[in-house]
Amino acid sequence: MKSSVRLLVAALFFSAFATYASADITWTLENVTFDNGAAVTGSFTTNDAVTAIDSFAITITGAGSFTPVGMVDSYLPGVIGIFSSGFADYVDLYLASDMTGAGGIIPITSGFICPGCGTLLLGPGPEVDGAAVVPEPASLLLFGSGLLGVGITARRRARQLLNL
Repeated sequence: MKSSVRLLVAALFFSAFATYASADITWTLENVTFDNGAAVTGSFTTNDAVTAIDSFAITITGAGSFTPVGMVDSYLPGVIGIFSSGFADYVDLYLASDMTGAGGIIPITSGFICPGCGTLLLGPGPEVDGAAVVPEPASLLLFGSGLLGVGITARRRARQLLNL
């Protein structure tokens, strides 16, 4: 009985850490303005390895504004690329360091918006702020309860087989 409970508790801990380790990262753009009056706001989500964009909600306003239809995965993790249909308009933002699965705040060191190629204004502090999307505790509780139920059922069946 004690070994079953210990095994179950260990499985819950490992599953919780495995779920956290594979969490997506949500990055928020902050203070991203250009000398031509354009501004980029919003957020995007990458996989935990920061090699693919899973989703985005980016708005580009002011001079040279356009509706983004995609982001460039191949630029990751050191550059953020946003583009319109047919790459007619685009924004490139260069980071001080690569984005990682740990998230954090990364300063944007340079960038431009084209056509017209406005350049990024560097003050006050344009940056991308990343945070892991942590699973809700309720889902881990539900998973743990199910795992506990499976363990109890398996233990009862094992006892029935031994008694036969």
